[in-house]
Amino acid sequence: MTPKQKQLLFTIIFIAILFYADPVYAGPGGTVAKAFFKTWWGKTILALLTIIFLPLIIYIKTIEFFAVRNAKKELFKIGMINKDFSWLNVEKHVTNVFTRVHHAWSKEDMKEVSEYVNHWYWQNQQAVHLNRWKAENLKNICNLKGITNIKPLYLEISENENFEGSKIAFSICADIEDYLIDRDTRKTVEGKKGYSNEEKIWIMEYTEGKWLLDDIREGTLSLQFAKLKNVVPERLNEGVLSKS
Repeated sequence: MTPKQKQLLFTIIFIAILFYADPVYAGPGGTVAKAFFKTWWGKTILALLTIIFLPLIIYIKTIEFFAVRNAKKELFKIGMINKDFSWLNVEKHVTNVFTRVHHAWSKEDMKEVSEYVNHWYWQNQQAVHLNRWKAENLKNICNLKGITNIKPLYLEISENENFEGSKIAFSICADIEDYLIDRDTRKTVEGKKGYSNEEKIWIMEYTEGKWLLDDIREGTLSLQFAKLKNVVPERLNEGVLSKS
Protein backbone atom coordinates (compact mmCIF):
# COMPACT_ATOMS: atom_id res chain seq x y z
CA MET A 1 0.00 0.00 0.00
CA THR A 2 1.42 3.38 -1.04
CA PRO A 3 1.70 6.33 1.40
CA LYS A 4 -1.15 8.12 -0.39
CA GLN A 5 -3.37 5.05 -0.12
CA LYS A 6 -2.55 4.74 3.57
CA GLN A 7 -3.38 8.41 4.10
CA LEU A 8 -6.72 8.01 2.29
CA LEU A 9 -7.54 4.90 4.32
CA PHE A 10 -6.72 6.71 7.57
CA THR A 11 -8.96 9.63 6.57
CA ILE A 12 -11.89 7.35 5.77
CA ILE A 13 -11.49 5.48 9.06
CA PHE A 14 -11.26 8.77 10.95
CA ILE A 15 -14.48 10.03 9.37
CA ALA A 16 -16.25 6.77 10.16
CA ILE A 17 -15.21 7.05 13.81
CA LEU A 18 -16.49 10.63 14.00
CA PHE A 19 -19.85 9.71 12.55
CA TYR A 20 -20.48 6.41 14.30
CA ALA A 21 -18.53 6.35 17.54
CA ASP A 22 -21.33 7.96 19.58
CA PRO A 23 -24.51 6.00 20.24
CA VAL A 24 -27.66 7.37 18.58
CA TYR A 25 -30.95 7.57 20.39
CA ALA A 26 -33.52 10.26 19.69
CA GLY A 27 -35.63 12.22 17.24
CA PRO A 28 -38.61 10.98 15.20
CA GLY A 29 -36.21 8.79 13.23
CA GLY A 30 -34.73 7.32 16.39
CA THR A 31 -31.44 9.21 16.28
CA VAL A 32 -29.84 12.21 17.93
CA ALA A 33 -27.61 14.51 15.88
CA LYS A 34 -23.95 13.92 16.67
CA ALA A 35 -22.99 16.47 19.30
CA PHE A 36 -19.32 16.40 18.21
CA PHE A 37 -19.97 18.42 15.07
CA LYS A 38 -21.72 21.13 17.09
CA THR A 39 -18.53 21.92 19.02
CA TRP A 40 -15.87 24.38 17.81
CA TRP A 41 -13.40 21.59 17.07
CA GLY A 42 -16.10 19.56 15.38
CA LYS A 43 -17.07 22.45 13.11
CA THR A 44 -13.42 23.09 12.29
CA ILE A 45 -12.76 19.47 11.39
CA LEU A 46 -15.99 19.31 9.40
CA ALA A 47 -14.92 22.39 7.42
CA LEU A 48 -11.53 20.79 6.65
CA LEU A 49 -13.19 17.54 5.59
CA THR A 50 -15.54 19.53 3.34
CA ILE A 51 -12.55 21.05 1.55
CA ILE A 52 -10.79 17.68 1.23
CA PHE A 53 -13.85 15.93 -0.13
CA LEU A 54 -15.13 18.82 -2.28
CA PRO A 55 -15.01 16.77 -5.54
CA LEU A 56 -17.05 14.02 -3.89
CA ILE A 57 -19.52 16.57 -2.53
CA ILE A 58 -19.94 18.07 -6.02
CA TYR A 59 -20.51 14.57 -7.43
CA ILE A 60 -23.18 13.82 -4.81
CA LYS A 61 -24.93 17.16 -5.37
CA THR A 62 -24.94 16.58 -9.14
CA ILE A 63 -26.49 13.12 -8.79
CA GLU A 64 -29.12 14.47 -6.40
CA PHE A 65 -29.89 17.42 -8.71
CA PHE A 66 -30.80 15.13 -11.59
CA ALA A 67 -32.67 12.74 -9.30
CA VAL A 68 -34.83 15.59 -7.99
CA ARG A 69 -35.44 16.92 -11.48
CA ASN A 70 -36.49 13.50 -12.80
CA ALA A 71 -38.71 12.85 -9.77
CA LYS A 72 -40.52 16.18 -10.24
CA LYS A 73 -41.03 15.41 -13.93
CA GLU A 74 -42.71 12.13 -13.05
CA LEU A 75 -44.81 13.81 -10.36
CA PHE A 76 -45.94 16.40 -12.89
CA LYS A 77 -47.24 13.65 -15.19
CA ILE A 78 -48.98 11.81 -12.36
CA GLY A 79 -50.33 15.07 -10.98
CA MET A 80 -52.27 15.52 -14.23
CA ILE A 81 -54.16 12.36 -13.27
CA ASN A 82 -54.24 12.60 -9.49
CA LYS A 83 -53.83 16.05 -7.94
CA ASP A 84 -52.45 14.49 -4.72
CA PHE A 85 -49.24 13.83 -6.69
CA SER A 86 -48.74 17.35 -8.02
CA TRP A 87 -45.59 18.80 -6.47
CA LEU A 88 -47.30 21.70 -4.72
CA ASN A 89 -49.79 19.36 -3.03
CA VAL A 90 -47.15 16.74 -2.19
CA GLU A 91 -44.88 19.36 -0.64
CA LYS A 92 -47.79 20.77 1.38
CA HIS A 93 -48.74 17.34 2.76
CA VAL A 94 -45.15 16.37 3.56
CA THR A 95 -44.61 19.67 5.39
CA ASN A 96 -47.79 19.10 7.39
CA VAL A 97 -46.86 15.54 8.40
CA PHE A 98 -43.26 16.50 9.20
CA THR A 99 -44.39 19.33 11.48
CA ARG A 100 -47.11 17.32 13.21
CA VAL A 101 -44.87 14.29 13.84
CA HIS A 102 -42.16 16.42 15.47
CA HIS A 103 -44.75 18.16 17.63
CA ALA A 104 -46.23 14.84 18.75
CA TRP A 105 -42.77 13.36 19.32
CA SER A 106 -41.81 16.25 21.61
CA LYS A 107 -44.98 15.55 23.63
CA GLU A 108 -44.15 11.81 23.70
CA ASP A 109 -47.57 10.96 22.35
CA MET A 110 -47.74 9.60 18.83
CA LYS A 111 -51.49 9.09 19.16
CA GLU A 112 -51.84 12.70 18.04
CA VAL A 113 -50.54 11.76 14.60
CA SER A 114 -51.95 8.26 14.26
CA GLU A 115 -53.82 9.38 11.11
CA TYR A 116 -50.60 10.67 9.54
CA VAL A 117 -48.39 7.59 9.94
CA ASN A 118 -48.87 4.04 8.71
CA HIS A 119 -48.98 0.92 10.85
CA TRP A 120 -45.31 0.03 10.32
CA TYR A 121 -44.03 3.39 11.55
CA TRP A 122 -46.40 3.39 14.51
CA GLN A 123 -45.22 -0.02 15.72
CA ASN A 124 -41.52 0.64 15.21
CA GLN A 125 -41.31 4.16 16.64
CA GLN A 126 -43.87 4.40 19.44
CA ALA A 127 -43.05 1.01 20.91
CA VAL A 128 -39.34 0.67 20.15
CA HIS A 129 -38.15 4.16 21.03
CA LEU A 130 -40.53 6.28 23.11
CA ASN A 131 -41.66 3.47 25.40
CA ARG A 132 -38.08 2.26 25.91
CA TRP A 133 -36.85 5.73 26.84
CA LYS A 134 -39.62 6.09 29.40
CA ALA A 135 -38.55 2.78 30.91
CA GLU A 136 -34.96 4.07 31.05
CA ASN A 137 -36.11 7.33 32.66
CA LEU A 138 -35.04 9.34 29.61
CA LYS A 139 -36.90 12.13 27.84
CA ASN A 140 -36.27 13.27 24.29
CA ILE A 141 -36.25 17.03 23.79
CA CYS A 142 -37.07 17.48 20.12
CA ASN A 143 -38.01 20.94 18.87
CA LEU A 144 -38.55 21.96 15.26
CA LYS A 145 -37.81 25.56 14.29
CA GLY A 146 -38.58 25.20 10.61
CA ILE A 147 -38.09 23.27 7.38
CA THR A 148 -35.45 24.64 5.03
CA ASN A 149 -35.73 22.25 2.07
CA ILE A 150 -37.81 19.33 0.78
CA LYS A 151 -36.65 17.34 -2.26
CA PRO A 152 -38.09 14.16 -3.82
CA LEU A 153 -35.21 11.74 -4.48
CA TYR A 154 -36.86 8.49 -5.50
CA LEU A 155 -40.32 7.27 -6.57
CA GLU A 156 -42.01 3.88 -6.52
CA ILE A 157 -45.32 4.44 -8.25
CA SER A 158 -47.94 1.71 -7.99
CA GLU A 159 -49.63 0.15 -11.01
CA ASN A 160 -52.93 0.67 -9.19
CA GLU A 161 -55.36 2.89 -11.08
CA ASN A 162 -55.39 5.43 -8.22
CA PHE A 163 -51.68 4.88 -7.48
CA GLU A 164 -52.58 3.37 -4.11
CA GLY A 165 -49.50 2.11 -2.25
CA SER A 166 -47.04 4.38 -4.08
CA LYS A 167 -44.00 5.53 -2.11
CA ILE A 168 -41.70 8.55 -2.38
CA ALA A 169 -38.39 9.11 -0.61
CA PHE A 170 -37.80 12.76 0.33
CA SER A 171 -34.68 14.53 1.52
CA ILE A 172 -35.84 16.96 4.21
CA CYS A 173 -33.57 19.55 5.79
CA ALA A 174 -34.78 21.34 8.90
CA ASP A 175 -33.53 23.34 11.86
CA ILE A 176 -33.99 20.97 14.78
CA GLU A 177 -32.99 20.82 18.44
CA ASP A 178 -32.68 17.20 19.49
CA TYR A 179 -31.20 15.66 22.65
CA LEU A 180 -31.92 13.29 25.56
CA ILE A 181 -32.15 14.23 29.23
CA ASP A 182 -32.55 12.35 32.49
CA ARG A 183 -36.09 12.96 33.76
CA ASP A 184 -35.00 13.38 37.38
CA THR A 185 -31.76 15.34 37.14
CA ARG A 186 -32.70 17.13 33.88
CA LYS A 187 -29.08 16.65 32.78
CA THR A 188 -28.30 16.05 29.11
CA VAL A 189 -27.19 12.47 28.55
CA GLU A 190 -26.96 12.46 24.76
CA GLY A 191 -26.85 15.13 22.08
CA LYS A 192 -26.54 18.84 22.73
CA LYS A 193 -28.87 21.78 23.29
CA GLY A 194 -29.25 24.23 20.44
CA TYR A 195 -30.58 24.11 16.90
CA SER A 196 -28.72 22.74 13.92
CA ASN A 197 -29.70 22.03 10.34
CA GLU A 198 -30.25 18.29 9.94
CA GLU A 199 -31.08 16.18 6.90
CA LYS A 200 -33.33 13.12 7.07
CA ILE A 201 -34.83 10.82 4.46
CA TRP A 202 -38.59 10.55 4.96
CA ILE A 203 -40.42 7.85 3.04
CA MET A 204 -44.09 8.60 2.47
CA GLU A 205 -46.74 6.11 1.35
CA TYR A 206 -49.95 7.01 -0.49
CA THR A 207 -52.74 5.17 1.32
CA GLU A 208 -56.47 5.70 0.90
CA GLY A 209 -55.97 9.13 -0.59
CA LYS A 210 -53.51 10.32 2.07
CA TRP A 211 -49.74 10.68 2.31
CA LEU A 212 -48.62 8.78 5.41
CA LEU A 213 -45.18 8.51 7.00
CA ASP A 214 -43.77 5.04 6.34
CA ASP A 215 -40.15 5.26 7.49
CA ILE A 216 -37.29 7.63 8.36
CA ARG A 217 -33.68 7.03 7.31
CA GLU A 218 -30.45 8.90 7.95
CA GLY A 219 -29.60 11.78 5.63
CA THR A 220 -26.29 10.09 4.79
CA LEU A 221 -28.32 7.70 2.61
CA SER A 222 -29.49 10.45 0.25
CA LEU A 223 -26.99 9.45 -2.46
CA GLN A 224 -28.14 5.82 -2.37
CA PHE A 225 -31.74 6.89 -2.91
CA ALA A 226 -30.81 9.43 -5.58
CA LYS A 227 -28.96 6.76 -7.58
CA LEU A 228 -31.99 4.47 -7.70
CA LYS A 229 -34.04 4.39 -10.89
CA ASN A 230 -37.60 5.59 -10.41
CA VAL A 231 -40.22 2.85 -10.64
CA VAL A 232 -43.20 4.15 -12.63
CA PRO A 233 -45.97 2.43 -14.61
CA GLU A 234 -45.02 1.89 -18.23
CA ARG A 235 -48.19 3.57 -19.40
CA LEU A 236 -46.99 6.80 -17.76
CA ASN A 237 -43.79 6.72 -19.78
CA GLU A 238 -45.76 6.04 -22.93
CA GLY A 239 -47.96 9.03 -22.19
CA VAL A 240 -51.19 7.13 -22.76
CA LEU A 241 -52.81 7.95 -19.44
CA SER A 242 -55.80 10.20 -19.66
CA LYS A 243 -57.15 12.36 -16.90
CA SER A 244 -59.78 10.48 -14.91
